[in-house]
Amino acid sequence: MTAIDNTIYSCSMDLDVKSWTLTNTGLVHQRTYGIPRSDRFSSLWPLCMSSCPGPERNLFATGLSSGTICVFDSRSRNNPISHYRPNTSNVNKLTMNMEYILSTSLDKTVSVWDQRAGQIMKSITFPGEAHFPTCINMRQDLVFVGTRTWGTLRSWDFPKLHVLNAKDDFKLVKSYSTEHTKSITKVHLTHECLITSSEDGTVRISSLTDPPKPIATLRSEIGGIHDMDYLNGTLAICGDDDIQVMVPEVDVFNEKQ
Repeated sequence: MTAIDNTIYSCSMDLDVKSWTLTNTGLVHQRTYGIPRSDRFSSLWPLCMSSCPGPERNLFATGLSSGTICVFDSRSRNNPISHYRPNTSNVNKLTMNMEYILSTSLDKTVSVWDQRAGQIMKSITFPGEAHFPTCINMRQDLVFVGTRTWGTLRSWDFPKLHVLNAKDDFKLVKSYSTEHTKSITKVHLTHECLITSSEDGTVRISSLTDPPKPIATLRSEIGGIHDMDYLNGTLAICGDDDIQVMVPEVDVFNEKQ
């Protein structure tokens, strides 16, 4: 899911993208957006979504299992305003702004789409054949990418965080080792800190320094963490069948405390 103001957008394996209005009594369905069902896009389903931050937040996108990305304008017709195929396998995570759409995929790449030029600007891979990008977050000039590792883990092969510079052709700036022992499933940046979740059942809060310094480690009561979000002091994580909400007694998200 993603949200634009008070409207929530969801995608599903029923091949529909829907918008919902959040009211005091619950969610009210607004509109259904269509995904192309031509032969070229057969055997697909949507896996992830993202939307544009900032004042001009009218665009949102969904990534498909075919490697295709569909871009929608929430103010216009129900069909995509554009679609392109930057990946050869599942698009598992998206992040975007008014200039770029970045996608991670099981084909081991991060693809950068230039929205103004209407073309793929760059395809990025990271060192190490075992590393797959699994999550991504873009904040101003920096892009953080988390990875997962297939096979037997060794201490030097643990999941890593990679930092790209959006103002310098999305070049790789740094790669950091993490204390996560399984796949990083979500990267979230606030003004004060960096938050990562993992299938190892932990959420780690680190400082926005070079290198990031540990502030706190939160342990899940629901096992491996598949997704995570944070807003206004509240952290929500989900696993296979459960959701856990954490509100810290001490503000561990603020490195000054």
